[in-house]
Formats: sequence, structure tokens, C-alpha cells
Amino acid sequence: MNKLIVLALLLIITGLACSNNDPITDGHVGATEPTALSPVYASSSTFADGGTVKGVANSDSLSIDGIQGGIRVSGTGTISVEPDVAVLEIGVEVFAPKVSMARSEASKSMDSVISTIKKLGVEEKDIQTTRFNIYPRYDYEETTINGNRIGTQVLTGYTVSNTVKAKIFEVDQVGEIIDSAADAGGDYVRINGVDFTVDDPNPYKTTIRKMAVEDAVNKAQEYALLTNVELGPIISLDEMGAGSIQSPYEADYGMRMMAAAPTTSISSGQLEVSLSVNTLFAIK
Repeated sequence: MNKLIVLALLLIITGLACSNNDPITDGHVGATEPTALSPVYASSSTFADGGTVKGVANSDSLSIDGIQGGIRVSGTGTISVEPDVAVLEIGVEVFAPKVSMARSEASKSMDSVISTIKKLGVEEKDIQTTRFNIYPRYDYEETTINGNRIGTQVLTGYTVSNTVKAKIFEVDQVGEIIDSAADAGGDYVRINGVDFTVDDPNPYKTTIRKMAVEDAVNKAQEYALLTNVELGPIISLDEMGAGSIQSPYEADYGMRMMAAAPTTSISSGQLEVSLSVNTLFAIK
């Protein structure tokens, strides 16, 4: 009897323990209560320039969307200056049946050209070889073989060309130097052009920088007035084409007329030294 009582008590205790471990249900079999999640909050605020900052609770990072607003304008400063340097590109070109013959004649002609311009004041350090080429020349011939006309290339010789650039600081002597060099080199001489420039544009940069910034400020003020907004301070400034030098015309125009004139007349004219800036102004 005692054993039966003990066994009954054990069964009751076991049943009570199992009932305490059962999952809480809402009346449907197998449906467990959903686990609660921590809420995540997002916030958004807008700047005056249209950008938006978005944040997440419990987060240390921020992301900024949108492009910074403002007035973007460019400004340009330009002045006209007298060139103080001429760069002459002069070469020789010789054709001969053999490479050695063409090269020898080209060398003699170029030596005469360089020697002549040195005597007229051009220094050795201001003379630089820019191109030297040797290439074959072919003629196209047609022959008849078994009644068929066949075109073939026939080697006729070789062309040697040699080109140098010379910086001439006495701009008013350019015409004289060209004439003397052409006479010294003979019919082999080729004048490829002459460019005028400024040896050192740096002294002009302060002036054109001021002009470029003033131009940008004037444009920004005009746009602010037209759009009925108040112009704020400058946010960024980028310099473009610092001290670029341009000629308003073809400097080698006179070279094409050289053969028709007893002496070569070269006019240096004026050059334009320019600089541009890109700016961004804030709007108050």
C-alpha cells in the first residue's frame, strides 16, 4: 500500500512540473507568443540649402543627402601683352637614292642653318632637335604579266628630315634670322612656323587673378539681385588655366608669303594672358 501511495505522489509531482513548462498560447495550437523587438526610430531634418540629415536612434553615424546650394559662377581675367620670345621651328628635308646620301646632305644643310642662327645671337642652349626621321619613298607602277595588269610598289629612295626649335629673344630679328637660315640651308630648308610667347608670365598673374575674382563677384551679385536672394560669403574657389597665353591670330601667316617677298616681314602683334576661376557663393 505504501508503495502505491508513493508512486501516486510521484506521478502528481511530474504532471505539475510539465504543466509549468508549457508555452503560453492564444487558443490556437502551436501558435507561440511573438517576441517583442526593440523599436528603431528615424529622424529627418532639412538644411536651408536643401540637404537632408537622416539619423537612426542608438547610432553614431549621419549621412548627408543633397547638393550644397549656392550661386556658382566663373570669372575671367585677361590682359594683352607684348611677346618677348619667338620660337622658330625650322628643318631640312633631303631625298636621295640611298640613305647615306640623304643623311649626309641633310646633316650639311642643318649644320649650316644652326651655324648661321648662332652667329645672329641664338644661343646653343636655346636650340633643340624636335624631330629626326628617315623613311623610304615608293612609286606605284603597273606591269602586265600573262595578260594581267598588276600594280607594284617600287623603292625609289629615302627621305631624311631633321627639325629643330630655336628660341629667339630678339623678337625684331626674327625675319632676318629666317632669311639667313633659308639662304644657308638652301633648297632643303623647311620653315614650319614661328610662335610668339612670353618667357615668364608670372608677373602678370597677380593682375589677372584680381580681375578674375572681381569678375566672379560681380556675376554672383548680379544673379543674387535677379533672384531676390542675399549673397553670402564665398565657399570655394578653383583656379583654371593659370596664366595661359594665346595669340588671337595665326603667327605663321607671314611664312606662307615668304617666297613672294624679297625679305621676310614678321609681325609679333600682341598676346593675351588669361586666367579663370570657378567659384561657389553661399546664400544667406
